[in-house]
Amino acid sequence: MSSKYNPEVVSYEACLKKLDDLGWEKDDPLYGIAIALLTDNGNREAWMTIPEATAKVWVKAVGKKDGYMLTFEEEMMMIVLIYIYIYIYVRRRRIASERIERMPDNTSALSGYAYTQELLTGSSTQCQELMRLSQKKNWLKDSRYVSVEEKMAMFLTMIGHNERYRVIKRRFQHSTRTVHKCFHEVLLAMFEFAKEMVVPTTSDTTSNMSSNHRRLRDIFPGAIGALDGTLIHAVVPASHQTAFRGRGGGRCYQNVLGICDFNMIFTFVWAGWEGIAHDSRILREVAFNPRSGFPFPPQDKYYLCDAAYANARGFLAPYRNTRYWLADFRRRRALTREEKFNHAHAQLRNVIERAYGVLKARFPILKQMAPFPFTIQRNVVFACVAIHNFIRKYNIQDQLFMEINEDTIFNNEEEAEGSGEEELDISQWGANSTEYMATLRDGIANSLVNNA
Repeated sequence: MSSKYNPEVVSYEACLKKLDDLGWEKDDPLYGIAIALLTDNGNREAWMTIPEATAKVWVKAVGKKDGYMLTFEEEMMMIVLIYIYIYIYVRRRRIASERIERMPDNTSALSGYAYTQELLTGSSTQCQELMRLSQKKNWLKDSRYVSVEEKMAMFLTMIGHNERYRVIKRRFQHSTRTVHKCFHEVLLAMFEFAKEMVVPTTSDTTSNMSSNHRRLRDIFPGAIGALDGTLIHAVVPASHQTAFRGRGGGRCYQNVLGICDFNMIFTFVWAGWEGIAHDSRILREVAFNPRSGFPFPPQDKYYLCDAAYANARGFLAPYRNTRYWLADFRRRRALTREEKFNHAHAQLRNVIERAYGVLKARFPILKQMAPFPFTIQRNVVFACVAIHNFIRKYNIQDQLFMEINEDTIFNNEEEAEGSGEEELDISQWGANSTEYMATLRDGIANSLVNNA
């Protein structure tokens, strides 16, 4: 008997009978996808010819091609969206307490859920003291036709997939004006959210240092984080493009200064500088600007930075005119005292490169910015950093953080080319400041040689 079927002969009911005969659970997502696929005549013909053993493989393959299954990037963004949704939902709504089943050894009169509701519905002072957060921010509110959750979904889709207003308009079935309004409303709220998510680190290096970096912590006991700049794509008017053209002379960029701890959590970000601005100048201007809120480390602590920055108090830079980048040590191991110091320094400082790597991988809009006004482009950076920190601080299982771990080496050569060996202006830091750090650096280098 021929195995060919005419789509006009194969009925929908016959296909459903074959599907039911396979014994798939009806709450299985593949069952629902198969139902949708079988509405197409061509799919019904193919369905009746495939063996039962390969039915699931066929549904997965055709379902993915026809857009019924999420891509990896969409799954990751969905995870982020779910956690953001939960975070906003808990802080926005006051839900009546419910009795839940408790384990016998938990004898408190209040369940964890009920206790949480007591905090959220009780005294605002109590909530602030116990949770270090106020009960309600009111940063976002439902509008007449768009809920807070949908506003967040539109915003995250735009920055997570670098979509434009016209795409969001079709996907969420709102007017361009509504999408525009919601995006800017959420961006304003995320700017406030960033003030809570991006805060200075503690000077306790043990809490920030991972177990794999214990040896490096012993070498740099005063290090509380790493500092560096990065280039974010920018869209600027033709009359301003010269100042924003990056070190390669092609695309336009804004230069962003960031500090992160050793858990890849950003503790300070300053965005909006021209692409041609030198890293040392940006740090100097920001550090001595009282409005920036720059977090100077305590007297006995410091940030690790590369050779683009002055080796001044609070900022430990490598030896200049000496091999430094990690890739340089793959071909030949460190030999001199200065090279040994630079190699260890680069290994620990690489955490800031990895943090930037995760940030840009998660948010493609940072590599190809939308044509917003420049102040909006700058605020998009703050929003992306805030979400990055939220995922990391709350220990959300995240594929990007798992992939870009301590064994990952990031050498951004394009950005490093213009950030290194030019003459530095150290006058503003003071001679005593630079001498102090030079002595500290020499002491660490000597200990590396003596303990080798």
